[in-house]
Amino acid sequence: MASQRNPWEKACFALLLVALLNAAIVPDRRLAGFGQTAPSLPQANNPQSQALMQIHTAVGAQQSVTNNHLGYSLREEDGKPVKPTAVVRVDDDLYFLGPTCLWFCLGAKTVFGAEDMLVLKRIDPPLLPGVGVPWQEFNDFVFLPGRKAFVVLDKSGDLFEYLPKEKRWSVYLRNVPTTGPPDPDYIALAQQGSAVLLLDPERNQIWRLPQAKAKLQTYFREVLAWHLKRGDPNVTDGIAIGFNQSTYVLKLSGHLTRYDGGPPGRAVERSTGFRSPAAARPSRLTMAGEHLAYVVERENNRVTSFDTVDGTVQCFSFPADSDLRGLVPSLDGFWVLSGTRIIYRSARDALPPPGKIFPRRLDARLKGFSLPIRGQHLPGHPGVFPGARRLYRYGVHEGLDMFGVPMNTPVVAAKSGRIIRADTDFVDMDLTTFNKVMAECRRQHHTSARNEDLFRGCQVWIDHGNGVVTRYAHLNTIKAGLKVNDTVARGDLIGYVGVSGTGENLPGRIRYPHLHFEIQVDDKYLGWGLTPAETIGVYEDVFGRPRK
Repeated sequence: MASQRNPWEKACFALLLVALLNAAIVPDRRLAGFGQTAPSLPQANNPQSQALMQIHTAVGAQQSVTNNHLGYSLREEDGKPVKPTAVVRVDDDLYFLGPTCLWFCLGAKTVFGAEDMLVLKRIDPPLLPGVGVPWQEFNDFVFLPGRKAFVVLDKSGDLFEYLPKEKRWSVYLRNVPTTGPPDPDYIALAQQGSAVLLLDPERNQIWRLPQAKAKLQTYFREVLAWHLKRGDPNVTDGIAIGFNQSTYVLKLSGHLTRYDGGPPGRAVERSTGFRSPAAARPSRLTMAGEHLAYVVERENNRVTSFDTVDGTVQCFSFPADSDLRGLVPSLDGFWVLSGTRIIYRSARDALPPPGKIFPRRLDARLKGFSLPIRGQHLPGHPGVFPGARRLYRYGVHEGLDMFGVPMNTPVVAAKSGRIIRADTDFVDMDLTTFNKVMAECRRQHHTSARNEDLFRGCQVWIDHGNGVVTRYAHLNTIKAGLKVNDTVARGDLIGYVGVSGTGENLPGRIRYPHLHFEIQVDDKYLGWGLTPAETIGVYEDVFGRPRK
């Protein structure tokens, strides 16, 4: 028979039991960390930040342990939620990218019992004329350890540098149309030692930039998409790039291709043997360690890891209400951005391929749309989707270009709504005006809102309610009698395909008729803040996958 314990012994036994239970429930934050330890709340001096960093009980800290992942909400110092697009770890510090700024969080260390929140400090780029070239919409970024600097890629193709220690921004590479058509289209970048690699599907090229404002070096002999032959290196369907001993390009199909060698034009394309899981819809690539690659699938709420040495493939599934974006590896797994949170997954949670797919939930406001040209499907070329650069005017494309149709092809409403703009008495730019507008874009190195409206030409806009508006541009004419405040149903005729606003309407230059179709959500084009692959994914969810 066990001896009777006195009250002091009983209390000690209870405390020991609680400690053992905590050890069994709470993940090992040392292993889960970005570096040697897990992320913590950053230190902050202002009262607002201190208020956000209230200490909770140990039980409260355990509440983040759900479905085998550990998460932190992301807030600015004033308490507003932060929704970054990408993340980079520098030692124990985290830096986050947004469409218009950077954020940072200093110190990734365990704070036991602290609230599961990271408070981020905002870093705004300078306004004009601070850096000489206006920033427009940030798309990707990397850290160069040698320079202790970040290089940020803008969707217009310009590169900017930020030096954290000096808190200084500068232009790293000014994008100009120097190589002849088609213009370069840098959609992603990677760090290669002290150099930056740029993925350019438009010119079927990987560019290497050895240092700021240097001459770009080419990975391959130039073979444009329409001249490709069997055996030629092909990155025309590339969506992301990474470097780890070799250069890797993630394709829209889900394939991962390796390139050994490099400039000047001597890279050799090799297969990695990576077999993407079923129904792959890749959006991002992150290299980790010496031989691990992570592929994020935003639309499938799935992350796939691939060992480039032994070929092992593992999958990680996330709930349907996730919003997977950038990823940063850790010692025993990874952290991935999901909306206004950053979530940890342990390598021990991996599933064999294909894992499980929980399709991302589509914004209910985007349901019920159809393409505005009957019988058409989404194009397969990323350069005609929103977010692509328009280097001739130093701008960012905000709509979907639908080519391959003749002049005066009928254009119909994509969804029911109310007409809020109808250019009934439209007069296009003449040659003098067009040249003046183009010169202004070159001088300003961007397209102002006024000039962008001129480039859209003859237009119809439809308000569908709940902050959603569609724009139909470059029309030749609009439907006779159509006027503001008219109500239209999906499929109703509103106008006819043309070339207005493009400069192709000038005498002897009528060519390339197409419809420019925009979806605006809460005053931002659909695709704002997304990478090209993520934008294609959303459009596929709205309008269906393109035909093969």
